[in-house]
Amino acid sequence: MPMSRRRHAQLARKRGRIEVERFERAMARAFVSPTTTRFLWRELGAYYHAPLKPLPDDRLESQIMIDRPEIEGLIIHFWRSMRGQDPLPNFSPINNDPTVAQLGRHLDLMAGWTVQNAA
Repeated sequence: MPMSRRRHAQLARKRGRIEVERFERAMARAFVSPTTTRFLWRELGAYYHAPLKPLPDDRLESQIMIDRPEIEGLIIHFWRSMRGQDPLPNFSPINNDPTVAQLGRHLDLMAGWTVQNAA
């Protein structure tokens, strides 16, 4: 935990201030739907030590230090938030050490959304 706090603080100093609007624009350029983008901004915040905020190119496992079971928990939470008790579809697992944008596109694919056809 102290190591990740220190790493997050260093990364935050390099990036400067990140607001939700910057994140939304960057995720749109990465072809992630607005609904999924808002979900990720809200849910990923718990894994980022202030003042660091998410960006699409962040590597969740190696850079932000989110464990694989937590990433899979986010996927299940997304599905239940969007689809209630519908059975979780069978999809290939997300790649190792996904970026925020890759996770977003994976969630969009599961939900059947595209940037042009978002919920």
